[in-house]
Amino acid sequence: MHEASHSTPNGSSPEMIHTPDGLPGFDSARHWSLDRAAPDAVFGLLNNLDQPGIGLMVTEPWELAPGYEPDLPDEELERIGIRDASDISVLVVATIGTRDSLGHDSSTGDEDDNHGVVWLNLAAPITVNVRTHTARQVILDRQGWPLRHPVMTRS
Repeated sequence: MHEASHSTPNGSSPEMIHTPDGLPGFDSARHWSLDRAAPDAVFGLLNNLDQPGIGLMVTEPWELAPGYEPDLPDEELERIGIRDASDISVLVVATIGTRDSLGHDSSTGDEDDNHGVVWLNLAAPITVNVRTHTARQVILDRQGWPLRHPVMTRS
């Protein structure tokens, strides 16, 4: 297993990313662009090029989830050609909690006040081969990382 590195994807913006197997829930979506407002932006938008209008808010988890050190299985990394830890960049999907017109949290179904909370999915990081720009979402079943790690709230 590889410890994930804290490297940043290199290249110009937007960065093109290919997911040969798609992503869970987006099996036929194979071509993506990673768009950031600025090179040092905390969040980016992973836009699907095969199905316009589909995008995922993503971030590199290191600053927002201190202590996050996923163990990435070698066989998963080999599927996207990663041979060395320096070839890995890790992104996680971020969501924003919102409330529907009835006051329910539409992202969770909970009725607590989660309005404006940013959540990170630490249980299923997207690993990117920074050399080839090939990516794969890795499900970390037994590592105890949460699907919903709270990051910040809007005041």
